[in-house]
Amino acid sequence: MNEILNNYLHSFLHPWHTQELLRSKRNYNSEVESSSQLELVEKRESKHISDEVGVSFEQSLIVSWMFVIFNAIYSLIGIFMGVHLFESFSVSNTFISYSQSLIGFTSIFFLILKVVFFPLFFWFYGKFWVNLIKIFSGLFEKEGDAEVIGLEIVSQAFTSHTLLVIPIVGLLLHRVINLVYLFGGLRKNLDFSVMQATLVLLCPIFLVLFSVFLMTVSVGMMLSGF
Repeated sequence: MNEILNNYLHSFLHPWHTQELLRSKRNYNSEVESSSQLELVEKRESKHISDEVGVSFEQSLIVSWMFVIFNAIYSLIGIFMGVHLFESFSVSNTFISYSQSLIGFTSIFFLILKVVFFPLFFWFYGKFWVNLIKIFSGLFEKEGDAEVIGLEIVSQAFTSHTLLVIPIVGLLLHRVINLVYLFGGLRKNLDFSVMQATLVLLCPIFLVLFSVFLMTVSVGMMLSGF
């Protein structure tokens, strides 16, 4: 577990270097497979090196979950402190006091749901980006297994969950840095140009706008009688 955590933090602190190393390992593996001399020795050496660089998708999920739990703990403490503070200034058995209790209970409930279902959200969100990378990798005719490369990029980018240890602004920083790390992974690991990597990151926005457009057109057609 210590080795996984060290690799996770190394990927977080040195994202570009890690992505470049993963790309070098992949190129090295390709050369090993095409070579007929000392193939078994080369493969063993290649496997040993690749195990020391970065984290897998599953390892990234586990360590990220630890940071989410840590974030939830001090968020829970903040909620209890906030509820206690409001209760000290409010009159008991009033609508305001009941509203404060309801808000506090709802916040705790959704916080627990966030922690419990984090692996599921992580998996869906990660697979979304992997499939998106696969599509654009095919469009831009990049060599290599797009799914494997996509998993490498996404797994290292999700080490941004480390920023959840920072109170209040940690979640916002994590989301921003996650996109930055995805951009860097596309550039360093998959050799996308700046324009290509930017297009991949903007694609979800285009999808949302297109969905809104379709919904608007559908509602307009229904209201007009079509």
